Amino acid sequence: MRALADARDLTNKIVLVRVDHNCVKRGVVRDVHRIEQSLPTLYNIVERGGRPILMTHVNRPRSAKTGEIARDDDEDGVAAIVDVLRMKLGVTFAAPSFRSDGARGIRSVDTSVNFLLDDLRARRIGGIYLPNTRWFEGEEAGEGTEAYEALARQLAGLADVYVNDAFGSWQAHASTVGITKYLPSYAGLLMQKELRAVEAVLNPKRPFVAVVAGAKVDTKLGTLKAVAARCDSLILGGVVYNAYLCAKYDIEVEGVSEADVELARELLSPEAQAKIIELPVVVESTSLKGCGCIPKEGECGDPKETLGATRALRVSDLQRGASYGYFLDVAASSFEDEKVKNALHGAKCIFVNAVMGFTSSGFHEGTTALDHAIAANKGARKYFGGGDTIQEFKSLTPALYLSAAVDPTFYLFTGGGTVLRALELGGAEKLETVQCLTADDDEEIEPHAEPKCMRFADCAC
Repeated sequence: MRALADARDLTNKIVLVRVDHNCVKRGVVRDVHRIEQSLPTLYNIVERGGRPILMTHVNRPRSAKTGEIARDDDEDGVAAIVDVLRMKLGVTFAAPSFRSDGARGIRSVDTSVNFLLDDLRARRIGGIYLPNTRWFEGEEAGEGTEAYEALARQLAGLADVYVNDAFGSWQAHASTVGITKYLPSYAGLLMQKELRAVEAVLNPKRPFVAVVAGAKVDTKLGTLKAVAARCDSLILGGVVYNAYLCAKYDIEVEGVSEADVELARELLSPEAQAKIIELPVVVESTSLKGCGCIPKEGECGDPKETLGATRALRVSDLQRGASYGYFLDVAASSFEDEKVKNALHGAKCIFVNAVMGFTSSGFHEGTTALDHAIAANKGARKYFGGGDTIQEFKSLTPALYLSAAVDPTFYLFTGGGTVLRALELGGAEKLETVQCLTADDDEEIEPHAEPKCMRFADCAC
């Protein structure tokens, strides 16, 4: 793979860096972990004389049904990320704003950015941070489409070298894959580190325990089957676990669709059943039963009031054909169960991509107990998947998080979904974002002395 170290001369080169700073909710940075993890790559580039331009996606502004792009600078903008970088690095990052064409989004890279490029080269600014890549019409348009190819060319026209440090952005978009056709392209330091950790999960020390949860079974089923085939024990959480219980015990649970239950039936195969370790006690809501609400962000009232209207329910007491309220969490006592405890304490490798309950409404005892149970295994290698898993690990058990950050037995991924995707594919090298950074045997791994001129969208030189 072409690594950043293979770019032998970055002096006065403009380096376009794709990062994964997708950590903004309602215009606020929820967790700086992803931003902090990208700093070594930025330091390496600047220390070697390069001038950085950053870009990331933020949230999902494009409608999956209509394809329309809803731009909201306060919700999905990069301003909050730029503020964090300014604070941590003490340098100015300019954030240009390009014109949107209604629901089609930003259709081209505005050439007004050239003034900022001059400032960047003259070191009047420390870097440039482009708008949310998913605001651009071509970002998710698909390879071969006019919009996709145009955006890839325009982005390439801004720089001399491209670096992908966005491990968490595994989708083949214009800013992660398309651009590599037009610029010398390399893997950043974070990307390299994450890929080494993925290899360790793909070839784990055994016994290997995986803990996986999620809100939708349809997006996790393929991954769950792949993980079940690789691990020695599998623990489920969240709606995925609820759907599994519905399928196995022939019950109805509020908030679990019949479609999810049907998909979960695939986890009832003898092979999967031999791996799955059931958490024996769930937390059922009695006040939300039949209300039709989603127990999220306090929509059913004060989370504390909701907490008072629950009961611990043993899985062994589930009655076939019965209907239950929301299973809002897994009881902490589940992790004192002998079978669960033995699996976690006896593991040599543990991979976690899971939040056990509706933590946003105060249901976090299961997640907290899980984190403590994993940390109690001092000898195992412990890999935590990114996103919500890391965010909740940090907010619910801050002392554990701080110790994990410097504990060599822990590894905190920035992109848990990418790890799951790699597990599903059978190797990180099969990710398109990695394949396009892989050098051919006869390829010279060195940036071109004179990069193609792609400064303007339709430049012919």
